[in-house]
Amino acid sequence: MQKSSGNYEKIILIVSAFAAIGVAAYLVLLAQGFDESLLLSDAVSKNNMNPPDNQGVLDAIGTVSKQYRWAPPVIEKKAVPLNKSVLLVMKGSEIFDLQVPKPIFRPPMTNIFLAGDKEKSPPEEPLPNLFSPNVGDLDADEDGFSNLEEFEAKTNPRDPKSMPPFTNKLVLKQRVSNDYVLKLLSGEDSGTFQIRRLIPEPAKSTFVALNTEFGFDRGVNRFVALSFEKKKVVHPKLGEIDAYTLKLRDNATKLEFTLDQGVDKNLAEYEAQFEFRWQQVDIIPNVKKGKTFQLPRVGTTYQVLDIQENKAVICPVGAGGESLIDQKLEILQK
Repeated sequence: MQKSSGNYEKIILIVSAFAAIGVAAYLVLLAQGFDESLLLSDAVSKNNMNPPDNQGVLDAIGTVSKQYRWAPPVIEKKAVPLNKSVLLVMKGSEIFDLQVPKPIFRPPMTNIFLAGDKEKSPPEEPLPNLFSPNVGDLDADEDGFSNLEEFEAKTNPRDPKSMPPFTNKLVLKQRVSNDYVLKLLSGEDSGTFQIRRLIPEPAKSTFVALNTEFGFDRGVNRFVALSFEKKKVVHPKLGEIDAYTLKLRDNATKLEFTLDQGVDKNLAEYEAQFEFRWQQVDIIPNVKKGKTFQLPRVGTTYQVLDIQENKAVICPVGAGGESLIDQKLEILQK
């Protein structure tokens, strides 16, 4: 058994030796092939090389050595800083630069009004919701006036202390007419006349003498007859007849007027009904000409100077109660 085991070991050693010799031979051959793979198959000799691109080299050197002058663009005679961003907005197919006046992004408001004046100290910021189509209807500083209203009044929409006059929010809602219609029925050369009040009802008549005060309600002598004139008029049925024109004074208004015989005369008194539309809608009840009223939640007092069909004329009242007529303004009906 020992002799057979020794022969087996010899065989294993011989086979291992042959395997090692084969691996060594393979590695030698592989190394020789690697050297050959590093050689260029189409190497060009020194005598056959192309000449260098001299012009290309010169162009490259010229580009590198060239000096460039960076100058800011000039818009509206004003240099635009190259180190600052420019606010560009596209609306539809048109591009708007909000740092220049035109084209206007949200007319009639100017671009600088929307984007802010960067020349101020401190620079102004753009209005909130600048890109909203209704930015003019918004109130950036929440002072009760829209951005468009502040633009038109030339106030600052970024400062709640800078706002248009409160009267910009005052409108004439309607003119209320209190009709008062008189009619001269007859007259005599002695200076006695019959006058009838048609409106307000009930209708009443009275006889009036010159230079005597009279009225149609008990205890109220509103009028006085001053003088009269007699003339000929053509009546549609009676032909030419005598008629009177009577001149009177209204003690309530201190105004003089005339009555022509047979013709209605309306001495209507008008009252103005206002609406104050600041932050909420307040109704200011009917105010007669010459009377005063206050703006709700503001307290400023104004006097009504005149009431016309589509507008009222008012003026502020001073601390001493005086009417500041030189500051009068018109309140339009809306």
